[in-house]
Amino acid sequence: MKLDHYTESQVHQVLAEDDRLSEPAIQVVRLENKLALVGEVESSQRRDLILAVLRERLPDLELHCDIGVTRVHEPEEVEEL
Repeated sequence: MKLDHYTESQVHQVLAEDDRLSEPAIQVVRLENKLALVGEVESSQRRDLILAVLRERLPDLELHCDIGVTRVHEPEEVEEL
């Protein structure tokens, strides 16, 4: 797949508008001959879903994934106001 602004725009559109994702905060960064996904999500399953959906929608696109997983846990103490 040719890497140009149109392709980059397609990736942004899939991230933001696909009902399974709705991840407009994930950044798309151009690296030489491929695109990198940069950002954070709440689980590795979510990261895998993002990659699966993009591969489904844009199968010929080579992507580099730099999406981290944010560790979310319940507070250990009760906050008093």
